[in-house]
Amino acid sequence: MTGTGPARSGMHQISQEELAEFKNRRDAVATVHVLLRVLIHAGLVLAALHFLATGHHALAALFLLPHLAAFSFLGWAGIGHELFHNTVFSRRAPNQLLFRLFSVLTWSNYGYFQVSHPHHHRLTLAPQDPEGLRPPPLGAFTLLQLFTVDVASLYRRVRVLMLNAFGKVPETGIGGALFPRGSAARAQLCAGARIVLGSQLALLAVFVATGAWWMILIVTLAPFCLTFFNRTLAVAQHFGLQDSGRNYADSCRTVLLDPVTAFFYANMNYHVEHHYFPNVPYYNLDRLHRLLASRIPLPHLERGYLATLRELARQGLFLRARTSHVADPK
Repeated sequence: MTGTGPARSGMHQISQEELAEFKNRRDAVATVHVLLRVLIHAGLVLAALHFLATGHHALAALFLLPHLAAFSFLGWAGIGHELFHNTVFSRRAPNQLLFRLFSVLTWSNYGYFQVSHPHHHRLTLAPQDPEGLRPPPLGAFTLLQLFTVDVASLYRRVRVLMLNAFGKVPETGIGGALFPRGSAARAQLCAGARIVLGSQLALLAVFVATGAWWMILIVTLAPFCLTFFNRTLAVAQHFGLQDSGRNYADSCRTVLLDPVTAFFYANMNYHVEHHYFPNVPYYNLDRLHRLLASRIPLPHLERGYLATLRELARQGLFLRARTSHVADPK
């Protein structure tokens, strides 16, 4: 579908001079943000380990839970996504190094994302979009896992990584189209799976060999713990919306979040703005949003995380409990 009207106004309401300013990559800001993430996670983990060692388990959980809840934001629904776009730092090398590192830490095959994500931007919500499938409704058991350990996602991730590591890739559907037999993309996919799986197994072996059992939860299982916030924000990007060509104001959703959540999410809540201008660093998206919102309508703008959950519920993301109807004895 070819975008018209609002789509072109969204792209052209920002002048080239304004866009050049927004596209400015600030290495000092990027470095501070990355170091702040590292320090927050390290501080939370060290505090948790200290209280575990001293037998204060409730205090340990107080520090461990936010570490776990924030860990998945290192991945593709967070800073890893922005690193892939090479917009965090001014040079490609640190972007790609950290993108691959965070992909490994979150059990994510960077070889897949490097091929699939550009298609998502070109074909947003079109039938060929590898990220365009509507996720199934979340039932009670799935929600329980999202608030604890998402065992189902862990199993699927490990299974796919193992299959890809052994060179097994779907021959049909979107996967077959993106990674045809004998292609460089397929070789990249399989190599990425081997590195992610091998790195995680090596870390696990070190934790077991040294008796660092808590590190299995803190590092190995962390991407699958307390993922409700990350999962719902990722789903909110496009859930309930439709392909509208390059009219991203209709196919994407922007969510206004509190500064802490927006920081860990790397401002991906400004998703309309990101799709119109993917070369703008995440730390400039808030200013871009204010300018863009003053010039074009944003029909899918949610004010706050709770408002977003209500909209996702209205769109059918959460399964409603079935009510039993008792027949009238008369």
